[in-house]
Amino acid sequence: MSKLTSGSVLLVFFAVLLVGCGGGMSSPNQPPAPNPNMVQASLTIHDNPPMGVTVLSFDIDVTGAELQPSDTSKPPVSMLSAPEDIELEHLQTESALLASKSVPTGTYSSLMVSFANPRMTIQNQTGSTLTLGTQSCANQQICEFSPMLNQSSVTVEGSPFPITLTMNSPVVLKMDFNVDASVQQSDLSITPTVSVVQIPTMSSTGQPAEEDVEVIGTITTIDQTAHTFKVQSGMNGPSFTIATDTSTLFDFGTSCSAANFSCLQTGQIVAVEAKMQPDGSLLAFQVKFFQPPNQISFAGTITSVSSGGTSFQIVLFDEEAYGGEMGSFSMGFPLTINLATSTTFSTDSGGFMLPSGLNFASPADLMVGQRVRLHPSGLPSGMPPTVTVTVDQVQLEPSDVTGTITAINTGSNPQTFTLGMLPSFFQNAGIMSIQVDVLSNTQFESEEDQMMSGLSSFKTGDTVSVRGLLFKTMGSPTMVAEKVMARRISPGD
Repeated sequence: MSKLTSGSVLLVFFAVLLVGCGGGMSSPNQPPAPNPNMVQASLTIHDNPPMGVTVLSFDIDVTGAELQPSDTSKPPVSMLSAPEDIELEHLQTESALLASKSVPTGTYSSLMVSFANPRMTIQNQTGSTLTLGTQSCANQQICEFSPMLNQSSVTVEGSPFPITLTMNSPVVLKMDFNVDASVQQSDLSITPTVSVVQIPTMSSTGQPAEEDVEVIGTITTIDQTAHTFKVQSGMNGPSFTIATDTSTLFDFGTSCSAANFSCLQTGQIVAVEAKMQPDGSLLAFQVKFFQPPNQISFAGTITSVSSGGTSFQIVLFDEEAYGGEMGSFSMGFPLTINLATSTTFSTDSGGFMLPSGLNFASPADLMVGQRVRLHPSGLPSGMPPTVTVTVDQVQLEPSDVTGTITAINTGSNPQTFTLGMLPSFFQNAGIMSIQVDVLSNTQFESEEDQMMSGLSSFKTGDTVSVRGLLFKTMGSPTMVAEKVMARRISPGD
């Protein structure tokens, strides 16, 4: 079997100024006046995906995260109010916020994280049939299955623990979930292997460090005066208060031409990209509308395109906007998409000015690896695992790709670099490299959240994760980079 490279889960612990009465809880992201006995703590999660045997979707429940006090007479401190179902594949350059709650000050010797119910969708590229429990997965087939979880919890100790949490003293931790070490080569069962690094409280520019986080969920309340709103993640997940300012970008497409705070309505499903501030609050830099009221949309990654371009296959990305009368499909579910005669194509540029010559206007522009949002024109047909949906709208959305820089051109306009050593998913489709266009507003950072000065900070041989719009162009595809994240090499890689 092909070797899997490392993946990671990001856990951010943020200790900040908070008040409350001994042991009482505050509302998420709403720190009151100081109390020397309590601090605010927040968790986020992300991924750096494997190569080789392609994992198209990796979904797992984070059932617990407990800080273990150095004073063994004190009970562990739970960070989660409820289990969180997390899909990791799309979180290569972003982080999903799991929790934000008050915890006692003090010294903690370790962190115990618990997992359950892993689900994977893979493309078998081993050249032979795989046996996955009671399932068989033929060569080149895309298969959805539930691997065995060999170990349900992991205790992380040693550096950077022990950690002392004090009032008004922010602490940020990132936990790597090493997919290479966690996925067993013999049967693809899961033995979670994790490590933790501490993130500096100040950035390299001397400014307070800010963690990028993603919150996907339903708007439950809106405060027109304060220009804040609350989002509940998932069906029964925690609620987070999101602040906005004049710099917040509202990406509502044609659903709301105002493109400002007035577009928000309770009941909308949105994806919020936010900065976690030093006080633990969340400030949105983009609010993206997932679906118009009383309409249905769903998103996925293209895994293959028919020779005529009239149909293609996806692996389902989000299930929150896809249910009800359309049926119930899990994250990672494979779907066949047929294009209606009048299908329209559009691009979610997110405020980026795209270089000329990049188009997404017809079936000829579809390619493997693109993330697309779709609007169905009718009900699904067929039975699992062969389900077909006809759509009349296809919108190109940012994809995440991890690979190795094989060439850099800082003299071109725009500047570019070549991303090689791509996941075998691309290589199997004949795509050996991707040209990455770097724009003036492309973000560069490291896994430790240190901002980097630009393309000059990188060199050939560096492993990076890139988020951006992926276009089918002559020769190799072109990706317009929204963010480039430098990956550190995990032990054992």
